[in-house]
Amino acid sequence: MTHSENANASPTPGKPSENSNSVTRKLLPLAAFFVAFTTVMTVLIVYMDNTAIKHYQFRVNMSQDYDLLGVSQDDPQLVTYIREVHLSSAYEPNHKPKQEPRKEDEEMSEDTAFVVRLLDKKNGFFVEAGAYDDGRTSKTAYLERRLRWRGLLVQPDPRRYFALKKQARRLSKAVHACLSPSPYPKEVSVRTEGGEGVAATPGLLDADGADWFNTRVKCFPLYSVLLAANATRVDYLVLSTGGTELQVLETVPFGNEVELRVINVRGGGGESGAVKEFLESKGYELAKSFGESDVFLLKSMGSG
Repeated sequence: MTHSENANASPTPGKPSENSNSVTRKLLPLAAFFVAFTTVMTVLIVYMDNTAIKHYQFRVNMSQDYDLLGVSQDDPQLVTYIREVHLSSAYEPNHKPKQEPRKEDEEMSEDTAFVVRLLDKKNGFFVEAGAYDDGRTSKTAYLERRLRWRGLLVQPDPRRYFALKKQARRLSKAVHACLSPSPYPKEVSVRTEGGEGVAATPGLLDADGADWFNTRVKCFPLYSVLLAANATRVDYLVLSTGGTELQVLETVPFGNEVELRVINVRGGGGESGAVKEFLESKGYELAKSFGESDVFLLKSMGSG
């Protein structure tokens, strides 16, 4: 063949390459996968964005400095907000506890010993509002560590709350909030002075209170907190809220919605008589009075 014949020679036109078909067949499943993956991710992102926007809008509403009069205590969004934002384990595995529980901390106070005998129960459930107010002690520590009770610890003061989280309360949940004296959520200022005591007052504090450490804290109705914890049947409630005990109790929908078998009201803000009268109207009787608290028993309480 001459040089000119070689130059004019060309591949047979119209015949697809077998290699090209093979590559196309290999790429089709991959392309289909990417299309499906992109579609799924797009739908997921849109869903997550919508959910995040709803949660963000609700959190913005919750952060406003006013009483949320329009939010009922059993509002599903409020309950979800408490559960997702404010409710957490009382035990921090990544934080070394301050110390192992001391023998004196494991001993029962007089009123706790009375409740233990009264209920005679293991694996119960408690709620303690004002746990570790002094940074060291709790009315329910013995129940958890010795009788395997589970429970909910409520503490509004930030410093006391972090002290609580270092107490190795492995079976409990904790809520950094206070209990609202109204049947709707509020925001209050929590004040501590010189590291001693805690007071929660509605609304803004006077600016000249320079000696106080002030911080804003959410307050939720007790019923809302119980719903968030999926625990509307409580064996033992310890209530120490710095003078709002009666108002907190008045927000509770006693009856089919909530059952509190034993209630230990500490202090009562000078309203022990009013607390007694109110709880008697709800089917309770005063079981015993102690120096700092009154223990009430639900009359219709069954054994066990």
